Amino acid sequence: MYFCYADDSGADQGRTLTGLLVPEEGWNDLLHHWLEGRRKLEEEWGVPKNTELHANRLVKGRGRPCATPEQNKRFGRSARIAAHDLMIKQLTRCASLRVLTVVGRTTQVAEVYQSFVNHLEAWALGQDTRVMIMFDGLSGPPDTTALTPEDARASWEQAIRNAKPYRDAHRGLPLASRRVLEDPIMQDSKYSQFIQAADLVGYAAFHHLALRRPEIWPRIDPVGAMSKAYRRLADHWLPGHGTDGIVWAGNDTRTFRNTP
Repeated sequence: MYFCYADDSGADQGRTLTGLLVPEEGWNDLLHHWLEGRRKLEEEWGVPKNTELHANRLVKGRGRPCATPEQNKRFGRSARIAAHDLMIKQLTRCASLRVLTVVGRTTQVAEVYQSFVNHLEAWALGQDTRVMIMFDGLSGPPDTTALTPEDARASWEQAIRNAKPYRDAHRGLPLASRRVLEDPIMQDSKYSQFIQAADLVGYAAFHHLALRRPEIWPRIDPVGAMSKAYRRLADHWLPGHGTDGIVWAGNDTRTFRNTP
């Protein structure tokens, strides 16, 4: 069985969804390499191991992720890009890791998620395996201590309603043969190292795409270093699925020029 940690990226009229697939027997290995990277971030730049890594804020220089003002001052753009690249390199050390990105010309993440699930279902059938998906999102209010019972219940119900399109994508699969098991497990990225990892990879995949399909994202100024970071994962792209491990949802099957 594989665990899949997924997060979305994109802007304007194009949305992407990236999943990191790891077999159950490789889960410990992936976590070991990721936490080793977190230790290096703390030693090199002072980014604590429990600080959430969010690619958009990290690469664009937003926030103050380091432990001290002096460290934050030194943690400029080049250092932040190097930190992102370091964590991608750590992911490549896990031989069993696989990466899939699905992209759609839509503003609706749920539409891309449906295609994402369909591709995973077909892949898992061919591999004679099964998949459980952990997706970035709130499963409920993070803290109910300050809420009245009625407000807490309303927050939980809202979280359940927000997850409905993603549940429906799973429950629409044929029960007798389905390989994507259970409903999606919503995990807050703040508390999930692997959802953060999917965010870093997804952000890199989005910039890799935006460099080659500027007509979809005309207002985006793609970061070439992100494309380079994404290409580090070439040996881990899900084989037989799209170009550069990227699949187009729906009828848009046009590809983009590969970069050596």
